[in-house]
Amino acid sequence: MLLNEIPTDFLTDNTAIFTRLSDPHNPLRISWITKHVQYGEDLTPEELVKVKELVAEYADIFACSLSEVIPVPGAVHRLNIPEGTTFNLRVHQRPLTPPQLQFLHGKVDEMLKAGIIEHAPPELVKCCANTVLAKKAH
Repeated sequence: MLLNEIPTDFLTDNTAIFTRLSDPHNPLRISWITKHVQYGEDLTPEELVKVKELVAEYADIFACSLSEVIPVPGAVHRLNIPEGTTFNLRVHQRPLTPPQLQFLHGKVDEMLKAGIIEHAPPELVKCCANTVLAKKAH
């Protein structure tokens, strides 16, 4: 897949499967999960059936979207950066193609809506870095 061919199907809202909190064993949701889980190629057909049944049984632990991620109460991410350390505040961003921008902005909006990230006022920004989009290895 070329970088300018980043899928944008995540932009379609399919609330029929995003029921982890209201109906975690919804058949449509279970079907989506068992289809998207990657299974080892070394499994026998019988083992594959058993593993898929196990995935279906524990479907409530899978998040089908960022909005289904359940935050851990009291969890805080901290970086151990020595006092007085300075970082670059200028970004030397390589231009992104329109599909890349659509993908990136869509993911940022999705994480904002899910409460995974939040807006930071400019005066609190201590470091900036360019964004690199890379395809997953699997």
